[in-house]
Parts: sequence; structure tokens; C-alpha cells
Amino acid sequence: MQLLISTLVTMSLLFSGVAFAKDYSPNDCPVVGNTASMIYHAPGQKYYDRMLVRNKGKDNRRCFKSEQEAQKQGFRKSKV
Repeated sequence: MQLLISTLVTMSLLFSGVAFAKDYSPNDCPVVGNTASMIYHAPGQKYYDRMLVRNKGKDNRRCFKSEQEAQKQGFRKSKV
């Protein structure tokens, strides 16, 4: 019974759009944004690689397929 409840909770989280934090590769996440700051980082920028690795706190990252997609969602490019 406990396993069934755990499975149902996990499935409901997956289908509700809640994503579990993980490390990303550049293929997974060509452009990565920070939802707290609304700033995105692109390959070659200072903090891009750091943003691909999950942090210990709240996961504020959001992956985009392109810079244009990030900009359409209201994110601005990092200045560094």
C-alpha cells in the first residue's frame, strides 16, 4: 500500500509539471535561465557552466532551446 501511494505521488508530480532538480548538459539545456533573476546564460558566458549544475537550494533554473525563446519569456541576457 505504501509503495502504491509513493508511486501515485511521484506520477502526479511528474504530470503536474514539477521537475526534479538535476545536472544538465549543454545538449539538454542550450540556454539556461534563472527564474529568480530573469537572467539567462548562453554557452561561452562566464556562468553558463555553473548554471548547468544543480544547486543545493531551490532550483531556479529554466532551460530554453534558444536565446530568442528566453527573451520571449521575459528573460534578459547576462552581462558577463
